Amino acid sequence: MTEKLGTCVIVLSKDKQKVLLGKRLNCYKSGHYGLPGGRVEITEQIFECVKRELLEETGLTANSVEYLGVIRELQTDYSFVHFAFVCHDFSGEPFVPEPDKCEAWEWFTLEKIPQNILPGHIAAIDIFLNPHFPPIRDISS
Repeated sequence: MTEKLGTCVIVLSKDKQKVLLGKRLNCYKSGHYGLPGGRVEITEQIFECVKRELLEETGLTANSVEYLGVIRELQTDYSFVHFAFVCHDFSGEPFVPEPDKCEAWEWFTLEKIPQNILPGHIAAIDIFLNPHFPPIRDISS
């Protein structure tokens, strides 16, 4: 089993009441919602990756990101390690630059998020909502 590294970012709306989620297409858990994020490139720093993925997937530019914690998700063929972040300050409006990978980006209140969210990403949201617990999660999907 190999380890794969990635990032995911909780983007909060300007009023801090909603989180941005995209409905996935043509990939792992297609039809589920997920946070912006993706795999870390071999020569890339983690903070660079989260900002790059946010821009590539949503068109948003992160003015700052804050590290939340790490999630190890045991997927079918490998273990995936997510470095989770939150973005309180960004520029732009979300759109879908990669229509083959994402159906749409939508804002959801944290009280009314969809049930079908990627396991690693719901764990990131849990870290955000429960900061008094250790920022490490180990889950199986």
